[in-house]
Amino acid sequence: MTKNGSSGGSGLPMRQLLPLLLSVFIGLMGFGVVLPVFPFWGRSLGAGPEIITVALGAYSLGQFIGAPLWGKFSDSFGRRPALIGSLIGIMLSYMLMAEAENIWTLGAARLLGGLMAGNIAVAFAYVGDVVPGAQRPKALGLLGAAFGMGFIFGPAIGGVVAGDAPVTADFARVAHVAAGVCVVGILLVVFGLPESLDKARRQAVKDAGSGPTARAVMAEKPAVIGLMLVAALVIGSAAMMETTFALFADDHLGWSPRDVGLSFGLIGTISAVIQAVAAAPLSRALGARRVALVGIFGYALGLGLLGLTGLGDWAGNIMVLLALAVTALGVGIFNPAFQTMVAAATDDRDRGLVNGLTQGASAGGRIIGPAISGTVYVMAGIAAPFLAGAALMLVALVVAARAVLHGPAIDPPGTGEDTELDADIVGSDR
Repeated sequence: MTKNGSSGGSGLPMRQLLPLLLSVFIGLMGFGVVLPVFPFWGRSLGAGPEIITVALGAYSLGQFIGAPLWGKFSDSFGRRPALIGSLIGIMLSYMLMAEAENIWTLGAARLLGGLMAGNIAVAFAYVGDVVPGAQRPKALGLLGAAFGMGFIFGPAIGGVVAGDAPVTADFARVAHVAAGVCVVGILLVVFGLPESLDKARRQAVKDAGSGPTARAVMAEKPAVIGLMLVAALVIGSAAMMETTFALFADDHLGWSPRDVGLSFGLIGTISAVIQAVAAAPLSRALGARRVALVGIFGYALGLGLLGLTGLGDWAGNIMVLLALAVTALGVGIFNPAFQTMVAAATDDRDRGLVNGLTQGASAGGRIIGPAISGTVYVMAGIAAPFLAGAALMLVALVVAARAVLHGPAIDPPGTGEDTELDADIVGSDR
């Protein structure tokens, strides 16, 4: 039986997970539609790389503030209301973006989108509600694949809608497409997704007062701090690449918005396949912690290769695609393993909050990475953000190995239904 009483057996409660996977796919597709064209959009408004990357990173500033609040809200009032409210707010941010006439409005729209972006943390909490410990690696792999699929279609659609020439690109139409995608996601949640956190469990959180605070959770579960630090370093390093790649592709390779969108689609394709097919077997064979370390190393290697790319001839283009493929492998390996570890560190009373904290830490990395990547790009050279990101990723590898691999057990004592997962994460490293 799953936690909320749905029959799961040895399989997954797909009646509940399928609408969630579809809504996550839709949400990430809306996000991905804008991502590859945003730097071109900023340039069309007269902004330089150092301003464009800061505006792009405003989303993460909002997410850093909003994700823990959305997670805590979902613990008390349910996952469905949080998902619906989050998607409505993101839709409004795209509508504001479509009206932007300067870089500051673009940045404000990104900030609003981040403040409302609680859907990711709540989606991971939903999986923790309905899937028992032994099945979580598989479920989280499918959720990661839904993210990856959204990242396949979103950037590709954004690039195609914008077109080949930045001068004639219709950026407002791209934002309108993203808003329309969010509407579909809202309808999926409203009509297809059952609530995972029943009234009794929500009432238990309310009866306990306001529920555990972030400070209390981190004091009670020190491993949560380690997980947050790893998330900040890994995602911050990746963000340095994501926010400068379109500029690099334009300046160094002569690529169009369509080319950039399709290249992001390549990353999404590879990561989605890895997460759907290989996440659970790798976790069973090596343990979630070791798999996460392999994923971080793949991330670092891909960024390093990207930073060593030559000129924009055919050989340089092949090198870029190879580097993106290696990076995508790292993404596909790391994400589900890391989320398995986060899920094991939670229980009913704090699942949304802990997922919000780790997503907030990721957002913190996405604030710092874009804040410095544009300046690094201008001052140190167009390859510098990738090489700096690779170096920081290696730091993350060391931190993960020390703070997480050799740290205390990440599962709260007494969560009997997660025993098999505990053995996987803790026992595999002995």
